[in-house]
Amino acid sequence: MQQSIQTVSKTSVRGRRGAVACARHESSAAAIAMLEAGGNAVDAAIAAALVAGVVEPMETTLAGSGFMLIHLPGEPEAIAVDFGPRAPLAARPDMFTLDTTRATDRGLGVSVVENDANVQGILAAGVPATLRGLTDAHRAHGRLPLRTVMQPAIAAAHDGFEVDSYYALEVLANLDALRANPAAASVFLRDGLPPPAPHLGAATLGAPVRLRQQALGNSLERIAEEGADAFYRGAVAESLLETVAELGGILATDDLAQCRSTIGAARTIRFRNVDVWVPNGPCGAITQIEMLRLWQAVHPDGAPLDDTPERIRTFEQVSRHAFADRYHWLGDAGMVPVPEHALTSIEYAQAIASGIANCQQKQDWRTLPSAPWEYFAWHPAHDPWRFEDRAAPAQWAPTGGTEPTSGTTHVSVIDGDGCAVSITHTAANHFGSKVVCPRTGFLFDAAMGWFNAVPGAANSIAGGKRPLANMAPMLLTRDGQSLAALGAPGGRRIISAIAQIAMRLVENGDDAFTAVHAPRYDASGPTLLLSERLRHVASEMPELAPIIRWVGEQHEGYGYELARPNIVVRGGDGALEAACDPFSKGFALAI
Repeated sequence: MQQSIQTVSKTSVRGRRGAVACARHESSAAAIAMLEAGGNAVDAAIAAALVAGVVEPMETTLAGSGFMLIHLPGEPEAIAVDFGPRAPLAARPDMFTLDTTRATDRGLGVSVVENDANVQGILAAGVPATLRGLTDAHRAHGRLPLRTVMQPAIAAAHDGFEVDSYYALEVLANLDALRANPAAASVFLRDGLPPPAPHLGAATLGAPVRLRQQALGNSLERIAEEGADAFYRGAVAESLLETVAELGGILATDDLAQCRSTIGAARTIRFRNVDVWVPNGPCGAITQIEMLRLWQAVHPDGAPLDDTPERIRTFEQVSRHAFADRYHWLGDAGMVPVPEHALTSIEYAQAIASGIANCQQKQDWRTLPSAPWEYFAWHPAHDPWRFEDRAAPAQWAPTGGTEPTSGTTHVSVIDGDGCAVSITHTAANHFGSKVVCPRTGFLFDAAMGWFNAVPGAANSIAGGKRPLANMAPMLLTRDGQSLAALGAPGGRRIISAIAQIAMRLVENGDDAFTAVHAPRYDASGPTLLLSERLRHVASEMPELAPIIRWVGEQHEGYGYELARPNIVVRGGDGALEAACDPFSKGFALAI
């Protein structure tokens, strides 16, 4: 039996002087404006990222965190700019009380911490690093004046952005939490309710409403004139810390004064004949690399990701092995021992791949007594330390785990010279901590939600520690030439979405449109999420039927069950193609 399914398409765009793909049209327009003003991809991507921090409060904030990758034309290495999340110095492993009466599905907005305190309220806030990272990257590799690059974000704050149905629905989903903070309510609500959207689907509901953030615009003007130090040491910093103190938070003067980004060579592997570049900090990068290594080890002669039952089965197992390692071993390598070399090595991948190929090491999560992020936090699936050149530490032994949060944006840019930039930044939860500083207009993030709130794990809380984030921007190059900039919002499902797109670009030879539009799957949780466009192969995978959850894909997809990637691809002749997930608000432009 066959059933009809809804399919949606979104055209890609092509150009030669520059191409950009962002989560919203305002960000893409800002990027193109920088390119037309003589800026490079770094200027364009930073302008887009700054605008996103204004027009996407449901996903990100300029008081948040992120990761950035840059490939300069002809250079052998890509550059990683790490401005990832970090706990305040006063944070403690036991600062949150667990709530054992509730489920742990963060995908439904449910936390295992009492009062959702690790994702809502001022204690959820991490050290705000986004402005530090973006301005450091601009100073190192940008071409235009900072004031010029910041102007679109300043205008977006003062002039406002048009409320759409996605924004209104996100406000509705977080209404009680936003009402709890008067400053957040005054900015994001209208008379205590979601602002009306002019359209919902095909229905016209009224005149457009513009959401203006005057205090934020004023703060950004000050930063444009004085630089990021105005945020971290000056009047803006003082106002932020006054709000934190009034609400009983732990973010302090030293946290802001010591905030730094790290700029250096990006982490890399060779995947077939392509160099893959990812960030260095604790994020989705190591898991992505492990997945690519495992895929290549299972298929040493190459294999297209062609949506056949065989390939879906293999990808499901590759994902489960990589995520089992993620849930146990990964954390801040600067503070806890992390077997980074082993997890990203060919030898380790080959050892696991042999078991995948002959089904001797099958990961079957149906039998787990708890959610995988809980179970594997204290039950390692493998021993990567055998592949390290240092002694293995004591095993982690927490009593459980907590699932990380979501709420992210992504920017992909390649300019006419071949400079490529990929930026993912975030509020760590929808509307971050739901707390706004009334004096500055900045929304505090919810970075503490990325930690395991249970003490004793690799990713448990500690003062000044970096949590394990889901962000996973990527660049692809060959022989010093940029091939692709890609990334996505979408919580932990970013990781497998971007791994799949990289496989499709490299293994299949897909163009940007085909790679982004292909049906996706995700096996990072208890179930196997499959796009409903793959129902035609279900009968050939009866053993997976009990764990399959079909994901409907509609024109206005408000969830992020399969992430929402965007991508820019550069051909051998320098032609550029940009494409966005067809089920999102993503917007691509090219010149």
